[in-house]
Amino acid sequence: MKRILTIALAVLMIAGCVLSFASCSNEDLKFGKSFTPAEDQMSVLLALNAKTIDVGVMDSVMAGYYMSQDTEFANSLMIVEGLTLATEQYGIAARKGSGLADAVSAALIELAKDGKVAEIATKYGLQNEICIDTSLVIEEPDAAAMEDFNYVMGQGKMIVGYTDFAPISYKDANGNLVGFDVELAKAVAALFNIEVEFKLINWNTKEAELESKAIDLIWNGMTITPERQEKMAVTIPYMNNKQVAVIRKADQDKYKTTDDMKKAIIGAEDGSAGMSCVVKEKEEE
Repeated sequence: MKRILTIALAVLMIAGCVLSFASCSNEDLKFGKSFTPAEDQMSVLLALNAKTIDVGVMDSVMAGYYMSQDTEFANSLMIVEGLTLATEQYGIAARKGSGLADAVSAALIELAKDGKVAEIATKYGLQNEICIDTSLVIEEPDAAAMEDFNYVMGQGKMIVGYTDFAPISYKDANGNLVGFDVELAKAVAALFNIEVEFKLINWNTKEAELESKAIDLIWNGMTITPERQEKMAVTIPYMNNKQVAVIRKADQDKYKTTDDMKKAIIGAEDGSAGMSCVVKEKEEE
């Protein structure tokens, strides 16, 4: 998928960068001179091409997709070879205490057993990243957990929060929402005999949208972390991922390690696992 970088978008992005520099000094960072939070991972790639950042930290799933395509990104950008900033797994989040997460986990196992997950993954080149453990047995949720599940079933649809994140969820050339997570969510909804509605969200406010019932699930390549498992009900892992550094090809001899990036402007999606690789947690300071 290609996105046209307009002058207006570039101006907004630069303005956002200026605002962000004040909040993250060099002392706040694990590496880099300064940090620029982005609205989503696509914005990180756009910022690299616009030269408003020097290094982008993002999911290998998305970076690998764009670096292998014949697009403006594949022609100008590259993943830093041999530099893995974190390894992780994706999960899907429901409201804390909700039985919907368990129901989705059980559905994922069923879809993996019958080959549907592999079929969808192969379509998007992700067949080697799937990590659903089909030997797991999901226990039936208790009565309290079933309340939220029954609420969603009663609505006749589940609302899935997503961001622009190919090959997970993105618009194709015809403007249709496609992607691995999109098709997988539709398959799960079909098992539940309900509809699925997709809602574009701000990744940095995803928990608030979930809690307010603006959405029922965060389903968009979400990294499983202890903090997220504490705040939300999270499914079993379904996909492996890494955090990688993306740079302009012209800088491939300049940036090979994080030590090389001491004077670089680093960018990552606000509130993401990529951001956690760059910005220190308070207890780390």
